[in-house]
Amino acid sequence: MADRQALNATFFAFAKRDRGGVLAGATVAFAIAAAVLVAVFAALFWSSLLPLISWYGEVIRASATNDTAAIENLGFPAQFFGFFGGLLLWLFPFYILCAAYEAACLRWMIHGETEGFMGLSLAAPTWRVWGCYWMWFLLNMAFSIVMSIVMMAVMGALAVGSGGNASVTVMALPFFYLLQYGLMIYFGVRFAPAAATTIARRRFSFFDAWAVTKDRFWALFGSFLLLYVGYMLVSLLLVAGWFVSVLGSSAPDLGAMQDPAQFSEALTEILGNYLRSFMQPRNWIIIGVLQVLGLIAATVFYVAMYGVNARAALAALEEGKIKPAA
Repeated sequence: MADRQALNATFFAFAKRDRGGVLAGATVAFAIAAAVLVAVFAALFWSSLLPLISWYGEVIRASATNDTAAIENLGFPAQFFGFFGGLLLWLFPFYILCAAYEAACLRWMIHGETEGFMGLSLAAPTWRVWGCYWMWFLLNMAFSIVMSIVMMAVMGALAVGSGGNASVTVMALPFFYLLQYGLMIYFGVRFAPAAATTIARRRFSFFDAWAVTKDRFWALFGSFLLLYVGYMLVSLLLVAGWFVSVLGSSAPDLGAMQDPAQFSEALTEILGNYLRSFMQPRNWIIIGVLQVLGLIAATVFYVAMYGVNARAALAALEEGKIKPAA
């Protein structure tokens, strides 16, 4: 086995390669295909969409004013369940498209390969990555169930041991959540390169990611943390841009709020101004531009994440931690 090498994975996705524009081409193809899927969904459910948007606005308005009676009276519109069922079905082709995009990026970064329409294809690598998505879904479900059972057992034991003292269980909750999220971060990092490992080995290899990340946890965690912080800062700037551009002088001064009632009134005012902003064509352009910028930032973030995972898998190949399938 070769000596362990430095990862330098944070910006690996954007490293100079023999042929440029491959990742950009795959991104354009993904954007076109995603736009087509969204347009098809909107065309099929347009008659349900407008009533649902109106209903959602009423729910938000009632929630902002803490009007529980209004929320109860709203109920669910007749179109809700049909729309929700259609959305669940629509997610299948959308996530297959996401798997094709991730597979295209990973194949290029790890093996220097590309095929299909601007890098996207429905070949075996796409289905293997899609299988990794299902594995993530199942593991998250299992983790949630196990942690819920553990939480109930711990809270029950504390309640019995303290003689029913509620303050003891309340004080224990932060420590439980710290443990829960700590485990989520740890196992999330350890299995993060699952799709990249699958592409590197040219076979479904979700659990081989554990070997890929051995002795690499802190390097990978640091790369992911840096990317998340950068993405959050960009997102906050875009939200601030929306707040200033769309609400502008009509936005109340939240810093001047002295009590919960004033804060609730301010939130109601913000919501009202936000809904009214959609009646002004000038704001459509601003919101559209900010939305496009947000999608670009999200795409750069995800490609950078793919790059971190690809670098980890590539290093594991070079070090002999994993081997290509025979």
